[in-house]
Amino acid sequence: MYRYLDRAVDRIDEPERFLLTAMRTWVGAARAGRCCCQALHAGFAWRGVAEALPDFNMLMATLDQDGFGQIRFGAAGSARVTDDEARLLSLFATAQEGPIARLKRVAAGLVVEDAVGTLAQAADFVATAMATGTTAHRP
Repeated sequence: MYRYLDRAVDRIDEPERFLLTAMRTWVGAARAGRCCCQALHAGFAWRGVAEALPDFNMLMATLDQDGFGQIRFGAAGSARVTDDEARLLSLFATAQEGPIARLKRVAAGLVVEDAVGTLAQAADFVATAMATGTTAHRP
């Protein structure tokens, strides 16, 4: 988490900037009552990971419905990564680095026990798609 906390957005790697922008866009669309998937589709398609969008949406919806407290996101153009955004970027980094047991421990700090598996699985699918540019591994 600390590698992202309060960092300037332009100082984090491109994949993390993409995920950060996607998180902020999802929240903005949800708050405005718009379709989150529609708001994100073009970006995911451009990056070649459109098939990961349902998993990203599942992850964000799980955080929204089953998270511990309210997660705070920066506005679309905010220049710094917030504390909660850093926690979510760390979730994706843990998903990429493995193992799954560690990912589930990180997820357990974000959502209620019944939602840990859903959050971890969605993060794993999105992180793998981001790393490989494909979601072909998905069952």
